[in-house]
Amino acid sequence: MHLIRTAIAVLALVVGTLAAPGTAGAGACLRTMNVVAHEDDDLLFLNPEISDDIAAGRCVTTVYVTSGDAARGANYWRGREEGEMAAYARMAARPARWTEDTLTVNGQAVHRATLDGAPVTLLFLRLPDRVGGWPDQTLQMLWLDRTARIRTLDTGQTYTRSALLGVLLGVMETYQPWILRTLDFRNPYGDGDHDDHHTVGYLTWDAQQRYRTPHRTIGHLGYPVGNEPANLTAAQYDTKLGYFLTYAPHDPVVCQTADWCTRGNYGAFARRNIAVAAPVGPGRNVAAQSWVTASSGRAASAQVAAKAVDGRLGATLIGEWVTLQQKAGAWLALRWPAPQRIGRVVLYDRPNPLDWITSGVLLFSDGSVIRVGPLPNNGAPLVVKFAPKTVTSLRFVVTGVSAVTKNTGLAEIRTITAG
Repeated sequence: MHLIRTAIAVLALVVGTLAAPGTAGAGACLRTMNVVAHEDDDLLFLNPEISDDIAAGRCVTTVYVTSGDAARGANYWRGREEGEMAAYARMAARPARWTEDTLTVNGQAVHRATLDGAPVTLLFLRLPDRVGGWPDQTLQMLWLDRTARIRTLDTGQTYTRSALLGVLLGVMETYQPWILRTLDFRNPYGDGDHDDHHTVGYLTWDAQQRYRTPHRTIGHLGYPVGNEPANLTAAQYDTKLGYFLTYAPHDPVVCQTADWCTRGNYGAFARRNIAVAAPVGPGRNVAAQSWVTASSGRAASAQVAAKAVDGRLGATLIGEWVTLQQKAGAWLALRWPAPQRIGRVVLYDRPNPLDWITSGVLLFSDGSVIRVGPLPNNGAPLVVKFAPKTVTSLRFVVTGVSAVTKNTGLAEIRTITAG
């Protein structure tokens, strides 16, 4: 996974030239910003960097892109916000007295909480967190499908992908961070992390490329961090867990005691803080970085083109691209905003035994053509290797199907970068 395991100060990815804290004028503080998916991601995956920032007197802003509601209702997600306020007040060694108001960014209303007497600000966008588990109202769909729309849980504001990127860029420009921290922007969907974690990492990386203030950007492993060697000291662990346990009484779903947390996943997360390398170089699946379109798709069940790059495999219908009774002639296209050097394409047919692609063709933007097939009829991968080519798009066209096929499609397509 090309992880960087040295100290956080050393492993920070430099984007531009970071100004020295003293260059902004007398009394200025180093401004840092954290962008996470859910309430508790910052406490589990970014700390102790945040608490270290606060202890050093830095100006800290944290952005929560989703409400973290998990379809449990307003009392639950509002409780999670209160838990974050309690944890940050403890990190700042201040009473938990907050001023709450609305900040308008790029035409969108963002709920803001400012800690009295300390340079700490929390921003809550309150987008849904996989509402009801249904795939058409997710942050991932907003990233993958440029036609997708989702609404905030408090005011019902509508967000598109471009609107969300505009808000993230807007808060960067408003608060002027010199250090940006977020979740995993390098690794692909389907690696064991939460889809929202990756999506927020991708969105933040995209937005910060348009943020002109010199800064550096650091991505952090989410759930897969538990598979890595522990790298925090016992003292760091105790402190980090203590801040999480200040949050915990406001979130009945998480562990509530030090012993409970230590014996489970939360303890594993709290023992680690690991950054990821920049999202460049070979060996990466960049399908989810493309704009995906298709000849047709089942919008009513969210089995649309974008589901072919969502990282889900196996007998899960919500992870498939399914056409509207198309057979030979159906197509799926990926287009990237910047050229990609590709050396492999991996195709996964729908795993049901009836709908089977027996032949197809890959058409690349450089004019090259590769014929493929048949795809394994059980959903196993068909790996198509070729001499590396630099392209901005590819199209997979179905040229043959079995006699019993009714609705062709794919469970997944992966495009792997080459050196």
